[in-house]
Amino acid sequence: MFGYGKMSACAVASMSALAEKHPGGESLSSQQIADSRNLTKPLVAKVLTVLSQAGFVTGTRGPGGGYRLARDPAEITVLEVVALFEGHKETSACPFGPGWCGVGDPCPLHHILADISENAAATLRGVSFAAFVGHGKGEL
Repeated sequence: MFGYGKMSACAVASMSALAEKHPGGESLSSQQIADSRNLTKPLVAKVLTVLSQAGFVTGTRGPGGGYRLARDPAEITVLEVVALFEGHKETSACPFGPGWCGVGDPCPLHHILADISENAAATLRGVSFAAFVGHGKGEL
């Protein structure tokens, strides 16, 4: 089933903050991103490290440094970022608990939950970070 956990939510929030500053080229520190999204700096810093290693953001150290998107926000989907943190792991949303679906007949809700999961993934696949460009809620 499709998952969207704390790390994914932080990654999407961080990417959206950076997309808001595109194409002006302004870099944001992990502290600025954390403050703008009401997140903790350690969590944002951890997420930005993963995003940087995956090629979604670039970072510059030192005074005047910070992070910015590595690619055009229109080329990065929300699903790509979520998948980086959630992977393709199978989370059990089966109301009968783990070990029910996939072992014999599926539970009565299996197909409904699978459809919800696929619809969520399809929706996020169709949303790029271009949706956030120029839509900041004030100064970062």
